[in-house]
Amino acid sequence: MATLTPRAQALKILIDVEQRGAFANLALQGLSGISPRDRALITELVNGTVRRRRTLDHVLSAFVRTGLDKLTAPIRNNLRMGAYQLFYTSGIPAHAAIDEAVKLAHRYGHSGVAKLTNAVLRRVQREGREVPMPDPAREPVAAIGVRESLPDWLVSRWVEAYGLEVAAELATASNHPTPMALRANTLKIERDTLLAQLREAGLDAEPSPVVSEGLRFAHGVALSQIPAYNEGTWYVQGEAAMLASRVVDPQPGETVLDIGAAPGGKTTHLAALMRDEGRVIAVDPHEGRLELVAENAARLGEHIVTLRHQDGTAPFDVVADRILVDAPCSGFGVLYRKSDLRWHQTPEQVDALPAEQLAILASVAKALKPGGVMVYATCTINPAENEAVVRDFLAAHPDFKPGDIRPYLPEAWREEAPNGMIQLLPSKHGVEGFFIARMERTHG
Repeated sequence: MATLTPRAQALKILIDVEQRGAFANLALQGLSGISPRDRALITELVNGTVRRRRTLDHVLSAFVRTGLDKLTAPIRNNLRMGAYQLFYTSGIPAHAAIDEAVKLAHRYGHSGVAKLTNAVLRRVQREGREVPMPDPAREPVAAIGVRESLPDWLVSRWVEAYGLEVAAELATASNHPTPMALRANTLKIERDTLLAQLREAGLDAEPSPVVSEGLRFAHGVALSQIPAYNEGTWYVQGEAAMLASRVVDPQPGETVLDIGAAPGGKTTHLAALMRDEGRVIAVDPHEGRLELVAENAARLGEHIVTLRHQDGTAPFDVVADRILVDAPCSGFGVLYRKSDLRWHQTPEQVDALPAEQLAILASVAKALKPGGVMVYATCTINPAENEAVVRDFLAAHPDFKPGDIRPYLPEAWREEAPNGMIQLLPSKHGVEGFFIARMERTHG
């Protein structure tokens, strides 16, 4: 059996994402036996085509008279992938993108379909940037949605929450990465020592302005380029996620609950902040993902992490000094990293989340000792899942009060967090969209 070309493998994943609801990131992780160069190309084609689907469909529809929906899934996604290369990549010659798309059309259809593919993509190359877009003055939501490839319902919610200007900035940010970051494992290495090692390896790293143990890269870096993985001196983690553990401020010897712990980034950070003294209980409802927590803790040389397969709403038989609740959420703060999330979520699913988040907070709060700290964190920018959930929880639990998170924040952000919470926006703060709130239990 002939080996599939990178574009053929990318197309196969694109079909699965659209037809079977597959997750692009998991499908990409499942690739094996390919070179780093081919993996990079497949990843770019899959994630880019999925992210930009609405924009691509808008342009392609101007040149497919029968309508994109009348085409088979392989041909439709092949056209999208070809148009993506013509519109959004700089290192792929147009003739190569079109020729390879025609070859794939022959694989999945008859000669007429191949001719259609050739004709449409050549018109996209010549005329695609002249296709009219919705008028921002008359249709501001549709204009943002088509330009930045987002569903109208999501853009509408951002406009309602943040106003039109910020919503447009958030939409643009959803298609651009925040700086890749990693955390120095301070149990094994100082941040500056790791920084020197990375620079010696030719990597353009710099200290994080957000957390003292963080480093960020000016340009994207493949994991294979970062030295000493097996030595456990670092963990790839976003700066906003690192900040959440900092706000918990765990101390050596304490008992800390980490709710929604997998794959273990915050769990292992908490253990490092505790100098591997005390107990971190990693709780997650997905047993298979808990294995990732164990693997990461072992690689980083941590011994205080224990695993618990449990739903966050179930009763806890432990008294904790501190609790981190990494709640299930819509994920709208990490739309770039999870390219298909914008298409998988529905308004109904999002509207059901606050009740689940409140139920988790109410359950785990019972496990917190008086004087203890509970931090609520999400990777979304949806106020209904963030500020509203915290307000509702505090209103129903008079034994809790807002805590002060300002000492843990970069100085420039402190004025934004007078009430014990902060909403981080990728368009404003330069990190992934994240919400962090600190609460303290005053009495039992």
